[in-house]
Amino acid sequence: MRRNMPRVEAFVFDLFGVIISFDNDIVPARLARHCTDPDEALQHLEGLMARPEIITGEVTLHQVHRRLVDVHGLALTYPQFEAAWLEPYSWPMPGMADLVKALSENHRLVLLSNVDHYYWQVVQAMQPELQHFTELLVSCDLGYAKPAPEAFLCAGRAADADPERCLFVDDTQANVEAARALGFQTHWFRDVPGLHRTLKGSTTKDA
Repeated sequence: MRRNMPRVEAFVFDLFGVIISFDNDIVPARLARHCTDPDEALQHLEGLMARPEIITGEVTLHQVHRRLVDVHGLALTYPQFEAAWLEPYSWPMPGMADLVKALSENHRLVLLSNVDHYYWQVVQAMQPELQHFTELLVSCDLGYAKPAPEAFLCAGRAADADPERCLFVDDTQANVEAARALGFQTHWFRDVPGLHRTLKGSTTKDA
């Protein structure tokens, strides 16, 4: 963080890989073993949870189920498929809940996440620290996802601060670069100690 950057007034946080840890390979593995050819299905289902049409709500979970039945011979009924989709594949990121709570005392916090409508309900029930955020912006409600510029501009409006006075934190480098191109201060999240070091070197108020 450069010392001559404007004072940070608000934070825009990614969810998966920052606020919570996750493994996107868990759900494809759960589903693939119920397909006609598990190995082939697993290969084709890679990245399923992050596909744009799913995280922006263009397709429903019923449609995803039907597609997997038709293409891969998925042997699960829809209720069984839904249960497999909603079974948690994420867990708290150690140290982030306390940091979020501390930052919220003096800053506006905005969550900007790519997530489908169905699993988002699971996350909200599991993560009480989300109550400390001023705004919760998710792709399934917005209709677009990071790294689309519209997502970052929406987050800037929710933060009620100019981009150069917002610190955007994300574990995906492409998203960090997209935010930086729009004028946000950024931190490419690798671990909690690294974020603490960035905060200590920044111009945040009482961070």
